[in-house]
Amino acid sequence: MPSSLTRIGLVLLVVFLLPAIYYSFRELQAVKESELMIEKIYNDQLEAILFSVNQYSEDIARSWTQDWSWIAQDSLVDDSEILNQFFDENYAISHVFVLDSLSASEVTFYSNEGEAYFSNYEQPVLSLIREQQEGLARLYPYRESGYLKIQPIASDTSSLELLVFLTETGPQLYGFVLNPEVFINDFLGPRIHAIAQEEFVISVLYKTDDFPFYTTANSPKKGMWPEPQKSLWLFPDYYLTIRLEQQKQPTLAEQRFQTNLFLIIGLNAILLLGAWFVYRTIKKEIELAQIKSDFVSNVSHEIRTPLALITMFSETLMLKRVKSEEKKQEYYRIVNHEAQRLTSMVNKILNFSKMEAGKHHFQFEPVDLNVIVATVLESYDFHLTNKGFSYAFHPTEMELTINGDRETIAEALINLLDNAVKYSEEEKKISIRTGINEGYYFVEIQDQGIGISEANQKAIFEKFFRVSSETSKQKKGTGLGLSLVKYIMDAHKGTIELDSSPKAGSTFRLNFPIRYRVGKLIAN
Repeated sequence: MPSSLTRIGLVLLVVFLLPAIYYSFRELQAVKESELMIEKIYNDQLEAILFSVNQYSEDIARSWTQDWSWIAQDSLVDDSEILNQFFDENYAISHVFVLDSLSASEVTFYSNEGEAYFSNYEQPVLSLIREQQEGLARLYPYRESGYLKIQPIASDTSSLELLVFLTETGPQLYGFVLNPEVFINDFLGPRIHAIAQEEFVISVLYKTDDFPFYTTANSPKKGMWPEPQKSLWLFPDYYLTIRLEQQKQPTLAEQRFQTNLFLIIGLNAILLLGAWFVYRTIKKEIELAQIKSDFVSNVSHEIRTPLALITMFSETLMLKRVKSEEKKQEYYRIVNHEAQRLTSMVNKILNFSKMEAGKHHFQFEPVDLNVIVATVLESYDFHLTNKGFSYAFHPTEMELTINGDRETIAEALINLLDNAVKYSEEEKKISIRTGINEGYYFVEIQDQGIGISEANQKAIFEKFFRVSSETSKQKKGTGLGLSLVKYIMDAHKGTIELDSSPKAGSTFRLNFPIRYRVGKLIAN
């Protein structure tokens, strides 16, 4: 049987599990590739949205440069009304400055805040221009090629954010001193909200912060701004971040990959459980087939022995070969005993078949356990004595009246006594006790036999099961006796207790629920 199970296990592994595992591995690879593609598409779409926001911000800045170019070319910088209108309409610009060249040592400021305020910006602006002189020099070639570039400049030591540009003519270098947060909240904010709608959360944060000062989210949380993110073109130290409205960490592609991974793992788990269930079912069927084969073999042997004895002694008597009357009586007793033994065996099989099919009808009535035990021992005395056993019955002094089936209880006791006889070798002693314990009347049968290991103590009550030790294999039997006992106890709503260990004997206790007390039947 082990070799058959091994072959079946290998077949299941090769035909069923390995393809499933291989398919799962391939599927995981495909899912990973698909998710990477989805993530790339998703990121490209988000990049496009971020590009649109940046493009809009540059369009605003470019419109400012055009307005100022018109003011500068028409010499309207001295017109306070036009200047005030420019700064009122574009209030994210705090100052406009002009340098004659990149190497200029003086800077001219325009604002509606007054001349005294300019001194705070003069040196920082000149320092930034000198630091970025090489980059700003490229503005001239851009203009010559027909493109007026806007160059953002940020200071690491101050809060200045500058936009530097050229007009279409002239060497002068112009610049705006900006308030980034005002620009983002008031000028860029409406555009961001229009893009985000209810599908995306777009936020803006400073490079050293992990919490945005502007976001379209209803309740922003610290540290929840996933990639992709891009710096604003006009303000390189400020970053735009974007995510789906319902997206949490990890990103969308990671979530999809994890979901598919869990589904594949779950599928594999189901396949493994299914294979294990099939293997276990087949194993049980093989074991049951083996048990049935052993049962047929054992029953055949059990039936053959009494039949051979009956045939032999009956033929001897029929041929009148026995002259002594005493010898004849002995042969009659043997024939009778073997006939009873054969009848008992057949009845056991028939009764078990009826009980298993639910066709056995129990005749419940008030019975005394002490009386049933005494009757069984009286009829079983010859068999026990003939096998060389001594036994002692220790009944309790009180009546143990239960609502039970007299015949099936007697059959359960006979089965236990048979086992005690069959599996006892040197110590041929049996002790029978009755008593009361915690709401139960009990009958206890103790032997000094080979005992039962703890691993087999639950299995012995299964049909056809026989302990696979060498000693047990030498003892023929049907494997139905203890199954029949359990079925009878279940019908009486009772229990079986077993206390046993190898080479230390076994004690079986049958517990019957007390249903009579002071002559009255008590319902369950």
